[in-house]
Amino acid sequence: MIFDTNIFIYANKGLSTANELLINTEDRAISTVTYMEYVPFCRNKKELSAFEKLLSDFDFKIYEIDTAISLRARQLVGQFALSHRMEMADALIAATALFHNELLCTSNAKHFLPVDGLMLEIYSPLELG
Repeated sequence: MIFDTNIFIYANKGLSTANELLINTEDRAISTVTYMEYVPFCRNKKELSAFEKLLSDFDFKIYEIDTAISLRARQLVGQFALSHRMEMADALIAATALFHNELLCTSNAKHFLPVDGLMLEIYSPLELG
């Protein structure tokens, strides 16, 4: 499963359901875009180190952007930027999930639902009971 950036943001805010999702999922991955989006949310080097330790300790795959992913992302932006406000980062993350045939976990359904063939798991940031 590829995790969208917002899942890490919720986990950093202390939402136990987001932390549990990251820890309890077996095959974990992110797009390199998620890494680049999340790092600026770190308030200091300690938080950055904790993020990188999480990625390492739980064996997250980090998918790089290649030509095929870039081309697919460009198509997605052209198709959905005006109608669904899809921006570059979301298009690259969606294209990565499509290319690797992976489930994408996000709380941002609006930008991803219209993408044909994209397998989604929608995370709700509400704490349970």
